[in-house]
Amino acid sequence: MKYQIAQNSQQIKQIINKEDAVMLLFSDGACNVGDALAPKLQQLVSEEFPQLTMVEINVQVLPEVKGEYNVFVIPTVLVYFAGKETIRHARFINIEQLKKEISRVYSIMFE
Repeated sequence: MKYQIAQNSQQIKQIINKEDAVMLLFSDGACNVGDALAPKLQQLVSEEFPQLTMVEINVQVLPEVKGEYNVFVIPTVLVYFAGKETIRHARFINIEQLKKEISRVYSIMFE
């Protein structure tokens, strides 16, 4: 698993275009749900989806990305395969449901 903290909007776009599979986690640093979700998603990605690149985006640091990615609530998880948004979950994120959805596409691309 590759894990990064986004530094700017351009970096996020480059990762999405360069990597085959990318998970974006939008948080704001003040959200307890987002703070608890990040390590669970890191564990999920490292154990189940090692080809997936995870990028954490703090919208307080990069407020412009909320509009660019239509993020209206925190936390929001977007998963891209081959540069296209494939999965979107917001606010109440069920890890098991997310895992199932990622598995469907991931298995086609990497297995």
